Amino acid sequence: MIWGGSPAEIVKSAERGEVHIVASMEKVGEISDVLAYPRLERLYSVAGVSRRDLLEAVLRVARLVEVDVSVDAVDRDPSDDKFIECALAGGAGYVVSGDRDLLELGRYRGVRVVRVGEFLELLGHSPP
Repeated sequence: MIWGGSPAEIVKSAERGEVHIVASMEKVGEISDVLAYPRLERLYSVAGVSRRDLLEAVLRVARLVEVDVSVDAVDRDPSDDKFIECALAGGAGYVVSGDRDLLELGRYRGVRVVRVGEFLELLGHSPP
């Protein structure tokens, strides 16, 4: 792993087999879009890492799932439903996000929505 920060700790945990990451192709596309934000791009480019490097790191550890469920969970931003749908399709217990609308949801059909730092604490890790 050539990058750092709290999200990288989750990927490292997946590489060690401590957690399992599920993703859909739609989620991978959204991750790619978020990594294109200028603020984030500046952060990882300073570390000498490209957006492609980061996506490849996630794809190495993620299990791609076919989303076959549709939910109406996030009232304020229905486009965020795709994260809950992916979690349900993949049997995940958590959605890890910084998105305010998802975080306000808190829990849906047994899937908890938590921030990166909270998830690391649940794993017994201290956020970097």
